[in-house]
Amino acid sequence: MKAIEKTGRKTLLIAGTLTSVCMSFPTLSALVAGYKVFTIVDASGNWSKMATDITLARVAQAGAMPIDTYAVLAELMSTWNRPDAMDFAAVMVDHIVPPYRALMESYDKAQSVQKGGRETKLDRLESARAKK
Repeated sequence: MKAIEKTGRKTLLIAGTLTSVCMSFPTLSALVAGYKVFTIVDASGNWSKMATDITLARVAQAGAMPIDTYAVLAELMSTWNRPDAMDFAAVMVDHIVPPYRALMESYDKAQSVQKGGRETKLDRLESARAKK
């Protein structure tokens, strides 16, 4: 706890190899010490679903907030209206939620259609012929 106290931070993100030990023990200690604690459930593991469920109930009753990795990233990011938004997006699609790439591509296409009109199959065919 001394190393954490030196940072001056009051909110902690905690994950561990085993949810029931490596995540829960530091979480409970930090809560007693007055910290706000988010436990990153999908970044922690356990030997059974029951062990995880019991541990999550225990730390939540003590005041911790269970959360997943994607939610942590979204909270850190806060908004898409920032210069480094695409850096966050790259982390999401490369490491956390690969299917999110489809949503981003769909959004980009919708924006393209909004700005330049709809591209039809005929437009693509004529474009391909012009390139030859």
